[in-house]
Amino acid sequence: MSPDFAPRTTQLKDVLRSLRYTLKKGRDTMKETAPRRLPTPASGIALSALGEIEVLARNVDHFMCNFAHSVLSDSAADTEGLREIAASSRPDYKFSVAYYQTMKLVLSHLGAKRALVRQSAGRRAFVRLSQSQDVFELAAQLTLHLADDDSIVVDQLDDRSPVTLSSITVVAVFAAMLSLLAVSDEADREAIISAATDLAAAVQAKIQDLYQQKDISALASLLKRCASHV
Repeated sequence: MSPDFAPRTTQLKDVLRSLRYTLKKGRDTMKETAPRRLPTPASGIALSALGEIEVLARNVDHFMCNFAHSVLSDSAADTEGLREIAASSRPDYKFSVAYYQTMKLVLSHLGAKRALVRQSAGRRAFVRLSQSQDVFELAAQLTLHLADDDSIVVDQLDDRSPVTLSSITVVAVFAAMLSLLAVSDEADREAIISAATDLAAAVQAKIQDLYQQKDISALASLLKRCASHV
């Protein structure tokens, strides 16, 4: 993919992902509420209509997935860590890919049942903050920026999730940054992301405190300490 086309591709993928998310959310809302609020005959009709909507939603979702993967596939290696990304020829694009792919696994590990990750937010953040020379300071700056930039949306959590809806954004972004500081090879990638997410959940009170203070230096120090334990 050419460097000039990458930003437009990232934005288009975000549009498709947003459509999928909105469609799933609307479908789930109708399934959960519509039949219960109607009398028996109407409820049967509603359930039948919902069945057709379910088929349509699956077909649209399948088309969007195939289109995104075949036409808009990302060529960036998903095993590169933040250091390698920062030193590469297309760091903003590579970071956006790594952030999206890592965040999907982080959110799944935190029990997010329905979520949206905006890849373009990762690219915007890196373009703005990539001047930092220290990789832990860069990760801290990215954590604060991405937590404030609606880079992820989560509206459903598993009951057993270690975080709440109000805290998941900051904890998840911290976990993703911690994963990218620690990722070393394909074989270890998922295990490292899982370990980083568990560690972020364990220190979430501290993360929240530093996030509220916008303390980049202290957040960088926390990332550095945690990275040595992942």
